[in-house]
Parts: sequence; structure tokens; C-alpha cells
Amino acid sequence: MTASPVILGVDATTGVCTVALAVGDAVVARTTRQRQGQTQAIRAAADALLAETGLSRSAVDAIACTRGPGGFTGVRVTTGVGQGLALGLDRPVVALSTLQVVAEAAQQADPAPTGTLVLLDARMGEVYGGFFRHPPAGEVGTLPIGDEWLGEPVCPALPEGQWSGAGSGFATYPALAEGVGLSGIKADCYPDIAAAMPLARQRLAAGETVRAAALEPVYLRNRVTHADRRQGG
Repeated sequence: MTASPVILGVDATTGVCTVALAVGDAVVARTTRQRQGQTQAIRAAADALLAETGLSRSAVDAIACTRGPGGFTGVRVTTGVGQGLALGLDRPVVALSTLQVVAEAAQQADPAPTGTLVLLDARMGEVYGGFFRHPPAGEVGTLPIGDEWLGEPVCPALPEGQWSGAGSGFATYPALAEGVGLSGIKADCYPDIAAAMPLARQRLAAGETVRAAALEPVYLRNRVTHADRRQGG
């Protein structure tokens, strides 16, 4: 691997397809919003980014891939494409939490001093949630606080400090933002894989990768109904 690794990142876990290519510290990205043809859209965007930077697929050192939680279809598509690319290139995978990628995007957009509470709409009257502390100045990568969860749309007690909220859960359930002390809400914040490329670079350098064959999705929900599959929830 070179001193400036090339990382191809993909995400479609929430209905927004984001693809990013990191070459050293530089990142180029493409974003599309669609629920049909996501696999083809991700592959086309990846090829377009490689062409834009004058690189071949063989130049890619690792695949960064969200693995959930998120919509059943989106998680399945994302992990499937990420695994397929990694297997085809014989490259490792940097597996990322969808919730943490949202936190990375929120932190870069307008960071609260302490961290971000991420709540994503999980359908069926539930939300996916997780707390992510922001890194100290000059450091890279949010830090998960506790386990991610799936539950009723109720805002949990905030840890000590000043926290902001991010994610579609706040758009679907506006009452989540009331009376909990959040410093701000970014309800339109989605898992933009481009925002997580510094984190992916850090994990790749630390050897925190998985073999493509070992990549598994994280749903947090054991019950997936027929309607849930049909709607991508």
C-alpha cells in the first residue's frame, strides 16, 4: 500500500446513494437519490469517479462500506456492492456504521462541542439511535458512546456536555427535539460516505479492516416483514 492510499467508499443504506473516492487527503464524491437501481447507480458512480481521477480499479487499496443499520434493501445493496467490489479486487473492507457516518457528516457540517445524537427513522414506529462523541481538536473520527439501539421514538437522556441531534428520526418525529437540551438539530443529515473518508483512512492505517467474505450487514431488527422488504425499510 502506498503512503497515500486510495479508498473507494459506498453507501445506500437510507435511500441516498453516496459514492466517494479518497486519494490521499483529497476526496471526490457523487450523490444520487433513488430507491430503484441502486446497485447500478453505485457502480456507475464509482467508475465515473475513477475516470475523473485517472485511476483504474486496480489502484484502489480498500473499500469503505456502511453495513447498517438502515433500510433492509439499502443495507443489503450497500454490503452486497461493497463486498463484490472488494472480492473482485482482492482488497480489504473498512466496515462503517451508518449511524456513525451520519455523525461524521453532522460533525463536519456544524459541530456541537461534545458530540452528536443520531436518530434515524427505522419505520414501524421505531428509530435507530446512537451517541457519538466528537474528536479533540486536530484528531480524526467520532467515537461511539455505548451501543447503538433500535427502539421507540423517544429521546434518551443526554450524556454530560453539549450535544446536537442529526438524522431522519428528527424529521419523522419532530417531538424528539422538544425539551431534551439538544443544541441544534440536523434532521436532513444523511450518511454521506464522503464525510467518513478521513475516518476510513484512519481505520485502514490502523489495520481495522475485515475480509470481504466476512462482511456482514447490521440490521438491529430481527423481524423483517414482507412489507418492510418491499418498502426498503
